[in-house]
Amino acid sequence: MIKLFFLTLSLLAGSSILAQEFQIGAGYNGSNVREAGEEQWVGRAGYHAGIDLVLGGLWFVRPGAHFQVRNLNYTLAGVDASGTPTGTDVEFKYTDRSLRIPLMVGRRLLDPSDDPGFNIYVVGGPSAVLNLSADLQNDQLDVRTTGTQWYIGGGAGLQLAFLFLEGGYNVAMTDIFDGAAFRTDPRVNQVTLSAGIRLKLAN
Repeated sequence: MIKLFFLTLSLLAGSSILAQEFQIGAGYNGSNVREAGEEQWVGRAGYHAGIDLVLGGLWFVRPGAHFQVRNLNYTLAGVDASGTPTGTDVEFKYTDRSLRIPLMVGRRLLDPSDDPGFNIYVVGGPSAVLNLSADLQNDQLDVRTTGTQWYIGGGAGLQLAFLFLEGGYNVAMTDIFDGAAFRTDPRVNQVTLSAGIRLKLAN
């Protein structure tokens, strides 16, 4: 998977001849669990960093590659040998690291050919999330994270000179886990907030 990460970056770099700018940024991601289930899944804060290429003007296409870390908690109700609740729950943590590859289509409010110092844009499209590694704080469970997860989402951003700030929401189309280790195999939507710099390329 590490080789896949660098291969993706190489492909993006090879496409830069068509790009008007790079966006390099990092930020926060939060997990919005659609089905908490009996395990009482709860999302925790994570982070991401990556690069996007912007191809186009007023309307644009934006492929990218982002390394991300996602964190979840799950809780198992404490029971005795007869299955009676003891009132003491046990909480475990799940963390995965993945490569998110979005392919966004977007539109700016102002035509960039006029070189405005300020602009607003919206984006939307699919993303593939490729699992690199995962850790579960419970050695008694054999858990496999789904190799590729699919999302569809959108967001909006603000450009100010060479800086940008963007927020987005991605809806999960597939489950996290491969198998039936848990009673509830959640789909986890993602909230993202990113900031970074824009590197314009010479025409």
